[in-house]
Amino acid sequence: MTSVVDPDRSRIRDAVNAFAAKRVAPGYLARAKSSTFPWDLHREIADLGIYGLLAGDEYNPLDREDFVAAGLAVEELAYADFNIANIAIPVMLMGTLIRHHGSETLVKEWLPRLVAGETFVAFGLTEPETGSDAANITTTARATDDGYVISGEKTSVTMLSNAEAIIVAARTIRDGGDVGVSAFLVPLDSAGIAKSVVPDTGWGILGRGVLHLDAVEIPADNLIGVEGRAFSRVLNGFDFTRPLLALTGIGAAQVSLDETAEYVRQRTAFGAKLAKFEGVSFPMAEHLTKLEAARLICYSALEKRTLNLPHTAEAAMAKWYGPLVASAAVKECLLLHGNYGYSQELPFEQRLRDVMSVEIADGTAQIQKIIIMREKYGTDFVPYEKRSTT
Repeated sequence: MTSVVDPDRSRIRDAVNAFAAKRVAPGYLARAKSSTFPWDLHREIADLGIYGLLAGDEYNPLDREDFVAAGLAVEELAYADFNIANIAIPVMLMGTLIRHHGSETLVKEWLPRLVAGETFVAFGLTEPETGSDAANITTTARATDDGYVISGEKTSVTMLSNAEAIIVAARTIRDGGDVGVSAFLVPLDSAGIAKSVVPDTGWGILGRGVLHLDAVEIPADNLIGVEGRAFSRVLNGFDFTRPLLALTGIGAAQVSLDETAEYVRQRTAFGAKLAKFEGVSFPMAEHLTKLEAARLICYSALEKRTLNLPHTAEAAMAKWYGPLVASAAVKECLLLHGNYGYSQELPFEQRLRDVMSVEIADGTAQIQKIIIMREKYGTDFVPYEKRSTT
């Protein structure tokens, strides 16, 4: 979708585009109305190699870790199926967390199956009373002689029903003292685990749920990264997941505009094609422009990530602006189709419900604006005192 790409990135983009057009796009609407996870399709996408892009040399089809390539793959998937693209992002995040911060035991047990599309590892950070206020999480991990005992509750956990394990952020207690937030891989068949479903208006095949942990015992090897340093050492992956999430909305909005352009070329009103009316073409031109601006912000953030340059502000800009303009574009396309657009026979109402989800996931617009101002102008623009999340 972006014009400035090198041959490796072009190869990834073109391979995903060809596969998605043939294998993914035709089933979007049927899958979106289902709650059954498409494991066969998940494994086929894994065979393209994109789940290994951020999982280390052994699995990466490129000779370097390239976040722009990951973005191109995600956007092409989203053009075909928004929900399938949002399956890919957690795989990439969990893959890089396990590769860079997991013990040798975890890497051997989970990474090969994860990038092969044979399993799924969810992520648990949000809690019922904290939301984006991650510094105040109350889930605890009490250190023992041979591991940890975790108790608490996580909500809004994507893919909980189909995941085999989850990476949980928990406040760690050692020798009676709070040593900070740590991350742990918790198998979901462990004793003390209970799950419940959150019914959603979109994201059907992914699904969200609530996770209850009642004195769940895990071995010491299941610690991800350094104890008490989850936020500073492990969970900075949000700086690349935010532009990737935005690109899923942008991809879905782009296909909606492309489909609408074909529709208004054919639809006649008052003796002329709808495409001839400025009331139709001008709004589409505006949405195309805003989507391209949002897309460039996303790839700027991902390029900086690839080059190991600061990109937190750009990631937040992408996450705020991308979903905002994507939702508006899809809504415009729905309206331009008239009563047909509002029906469940066409994909626009489903895309609108799907795309709105990324205005919330990974931090709302308000959170992103706080991050932007903090990164650009400092803590005078932050509405809370700095607290240690370590």
